[in-house]
Amino acid sequence: MYSPHRVVSLCIALLLMNAATTAFTQQLMPMETEVTVQDAFESALDIDPEIQSAIKRIEAFEARRNSAKAFTAQPLSLEGSYRSDKNYNNQGLREIEFGVSAPIWNWKERGRTQLLRDAEIEMAQLQLQQKKLELAGVVRQTLWDTLAANLDVEIAQARSKTAKELMVDVEKRVKASDLAQTDFYQASALYEQSRVDLGRAQFALNEIGVNYASTIGLPISTLSRIQTESTDIPNGLTPNDHPALQLAQVLLVAHQRQADLIETQTRANPEVGLVIVSDRGAFASASEKSLIVSTRIPLGNTSEYQSRVLLADSEKIAARVNLTKTQQMVVARGRAAEATLDTFAQLRAAAQEQAKLAAKTFALYKRSFDLGETDLPTLLIAEQKAFEADRLARKSAVEYAAKVSAYKQALGLLP
Repeated sequence: MYSPHRVVSLCIALLLMNAATTAFTQQLMPMETEVTVQDAFESALDIDPEIQSAIKRIEAFEARRNSAKAFTAQPLSLEGSYRSDKNYNNQGLREIEFGVSAPIWNWKERGRTQLLRDAEIEMAQLQLQQKKLELAGVVRQTLWDTLAANLDVEIAQARSKTAKELMVDVEKRVKASDLAQTDFYQASALYEQSRVDLGRAQFALNEIGVNYASTIGLPISTLSRIQTESTDIPNGLTPNDHPALQLAQVLLVAHQRQADLIETQTRANPEVGLVIVSDRGAFASASEKSLIVSTRIPLGNTSEYQSRVLLADSEKIAARVNLTKTQQMVVARGRAAEATLDTFAQLRAAAQEQAKLAAKTFALYKRSFDLGETDLPTLLIAEQKAFEADRLARKSAVEYAAKVSAYKQALGLLP
């Protein structure tokens, strides 16, 4: 009833769909030119301004810690004065004073300042780790969102190609009076719809591709070689290893040490001075030298000191509450991410099985259509179901990869 070349042309569409089903899996298989999520993360690190500035911030805290090791609370101050009656009665009065003064630490202030500076350095380092983890979350989300958009384009391209081939074949059948003109209209409508879907998919990819390039700094072409993250978790990993929880703990320690330091600062730092004086009363008098030892003890301000103590206590309370909240959040997110990962693993398996069954069903309808036992509308319905099942299967693979990354993100693990 039908010529062999027409049967072959229709079978090509089925072969293309079957080939497209395995294309994404083949892309995820190990290759020598693979790009890992870690590669994307390291590329994003190099262009992130906050990460680069955080390294200098740690160096600034280290310089502050070195200043806390000094023997004086503040740098030494030089003092000098000169007194003369030359512009008045000029009797030969001359007086020169030259000395040095040094602010000294309050009781226990030096040791507690050093402890606070150590906590600040540790806190700055953990803040850097937290920023890296936050950037990792952005990279992971951006990467898989962009890959999903790129996959939509690939699927739409395959669909458009298949629909065009079907339309051309139906047109030949209509001219041969094997099919009605309405069948050609339906095939043409399917092709035009596929072109619309392809245009929308390309537009969405262009939109998200800008964010991908600016965040990660890699071209979209690397998505074809991206490798999913492994589900392996380091042995002995606990919620206490999460950077956010460690940062909350150090933050509480820093506020506690800040409160301890304020207890020693009931007043400003006292000063000790040493002055050498050279004095001559008149031209005929001999110069006399003397040594002056001085001290300055500031009086404390009770109201101001009490205000600083209360403010430090309030910050310490807030840090303690934040630690408890962070502990609960880390545990809850870890459990939720693990449960979500298990769910999407089952969804991926179900979607892949559904795609296989839909492809087999479409193949049977295709064979029936070639034999003239099935009309075109029935074939199009079967093709639509097979296409949708294949799309969901391939999308579920990307969604599962994204949930693996989300699981590691919830555990505080960098790529």
